Amino acid sequence: MMEVVPKIADIKTLRELSKVLIIPLFVTAYLSQSGFSIFGLSVQEGESIGIQLFQFIAVFSVSVVTIGFSAWGIHDLLLLLHIFTHEMALKILSLFALSFGLLGLFGHEVPLISNLSVLWFYTSLVCGFYFLARAADIEQLFT
Repeated sequence: MMEVVPKIADIKTLRELSKVLIIPLFVTAYLSQSGFSIFGLSVQEGESIGIQLFQFIAVFSVSVVTIGFSAWGIHDLLLLLHIFTHEMALKILSLFALSFGLLGLFGHEVPLISNLSVLWFYTSLVCGFYFLARAADIEQLFT
């Protein structure tokens, strides 16, 4: 019985940590996959250091703002999804996200996903825990 207690505590810690890591992981995974570009903005290697620094800050800032606002909207939509599916959608989404993350990390040479950055799979795992955390938060709102 004592072995179960740390495991449950670890899951609660992962859920809480996922709330902090989800957006930075999405930003990092996107920038890694896109070659550090967004909306046609990128860092040009032939430019001076000052211009490269400006380009870096611009790409990074636009990415954080764009992905952050998108995540904020999705965060609110998850509340509606959870309510309209009678508390099942977030648990199912968590299952899919965790499975996709594990498949990407351990399913070598899987067609269609072999070209994805490995950060997407870590992000998917964190997303799975985030869905569980969001479901618990929503349930606390109504109790």
